Amino acid sequence: MKKHFLKHDYKAMTAKLEGQHAAPSHVDRIINKDTRVIAPSGRIIAVLLTQKISPSLCNRAFGLWQTVNGLPDNRATAVGTDSMHRINKDGSPGKHRGVPKEVLKVLEEQGVRQGILGYLDRSSGQPCRMTPLTRRRPELLYQNKSLIRRVDRLYAQYERQLHAVQTAEVEKSPNYRLWDTAFTTIYVVRCLRCAYHCDAGNLRNVLSAIMAMGRFTGGELVFPRWRIAIAFKPGDLLLFDPQQLHGNLPFEGARLSAIFYCERNIAECGK
Repeated sequence: MKKHFLKHDYKAMTAKLEGQHAAPSHVDRIINKDTRVIAPSGRIIAVLLTQKISPSLCNRAFGLWQTVNGLPDNRATAVGTDSMHRINKDGSPGKHRGVPKEVLKVLEEQGVRQGILGYLDRSSGQPCRMTPLTRRRPELLYQNKSLIRRVDRLYAQYERQLHAVQTAEVEKSPNYRLWDTAFTTIYVVRCLRCAYHCDAGNLRNVLSAIMAMGRFTGGELVFPRWRIAIAFKPGDLLLFDPQQLHGNLPFEGARLSAIFYCERNIAECGK
């Protein structure tokens, strides 16, 4: 595997890009082969693993996960819009904020959908819990057990130390763990070109794993701070630092992504 050592840090120049869409002008280098990307501090930014997931696992997951039907009403930054107060039935502003209804209508027409599988930690006054989608459609998770374990094994093989840190965290709450893996949760999103965002709900100082499915071109994942883009296609797995600002370039076709991660405060669920 190649190592790509980053030399220049453009953090100050890209700090205001959050919520904006990625553009080719933000990229100096596109990575499309097995590569470990390393920041000047030694921190792992990304690890691209090409063609490590079999077509059978990809096709099964795509067939099941393309049926998710939720709208990204809670992901204003990733959608690329302002977060607005949700309106109560009486017309008054609600306590929660989210994506404006007019934006959701456009996304719905574009075929954008999302779903969350696995477990969630305590948030917004709710206890640790299995996601509603998992309770309603358990086959979306359980029929992809082999894929989830394959992703976990690749993480352990190529980033052993970070995987061990994450595993130690999920072991504190075994009832909220996806089998024997280092993951608690999978976020599935269809046909959404994500604007620049950081994944605030993920465990710190470890990696998330992302894979893409379907027939599409484009959609490279851009890290503007480092002016790199990662081109990953079906069969590839990308391990990446979710606290780095990231977003997708435009794509054409039917694209579905699945992000495997650990909830930030999952260890508290075992107390």
